[in-house]
Amino acid sequence: MPQLGAEGRRVWVYLPPGYAASGRRYPVLYMHDGQNLFDPETSHCGDWGVGRSLDALFHEKKTRGAIVVGVDNGGTERWNEYSPWCARNGRGRCRGARYARFLVDSLKPLVDEKFRTLPGREHTGIAGSSLGGTISFYIALKYPEIFSRAGLFSPAFWFAREAAVKLLKHARLEQGLRVYIDVGTKEGDHEDDYLADAQNIAGLFSKKKGAERLLIVDEGGIHNETAWAERFPAAFLWLFEGARR
Repeated sequence: MPQLGAEGRRVWVYLPPGYAASGRRYPVLYMHDGQNLFDPETSHCGDWGVGRSLDALFHEKKTRGAIVVGVDNGGTERWNEYSPWCARNGRGRCRGARYARFLVDSLKPLVDEKFRTLPGREHTGIAGSSLGGTISFYIALKYPEIFSRAGLFSPAFWFAREAAVKLLKHARLEQGLRVYIDVGTKEGDHEDDYLADAQNIAGLFSKKKGAERLLIVDEGGIHNETAWAERFPAAFLWLFEGARR
């Protein structure tokens, strides 16, 4: 990861059913916290079940399939890598911009070379939870020529909300951007901030030309992988298949 001056990082790649024989090209969703997406053995506290969910949607004929690329987080460096802005107390090294450059300049070209992708922006998404939702927001706004789908699951804006709001207010959005935002009402620490910030960011997106957004408030939803796993299938369908809630 030259942009971060870091050694290699495990990257998970989910391929849809029938990939080997189909000859088709597929949209791609890039996700953070790869340890938590596919395998309960490597997850923090239960996995998202991304592969199982997408397999089920495929067999139910709700999607023709997609590739999902999950990048492991950096452990103790997670806060730094997913933070494009420093907190008010100066916490962290704010290396999110460099992590974003890694995805755009190094990882995406490699994925497009190795797999049968649909490389255009209209088929490329970015998604994550908590700080992973925050960095997804940042990447979608900074690289609209690359990404047109963004999934923000319980995004953590509380540590730098002024910077996030400023970025969105000044961003020039390209037509076709879809932004999914969700939040639980029982997120735990900062739960009032999570809810208020998600509602505020969703409201600001509503005022921007070029963006279509969906806000989901999960009554009783908590801040963990189980909650995000439950909300993932519908989020994916809205982002990539145009399914309405």
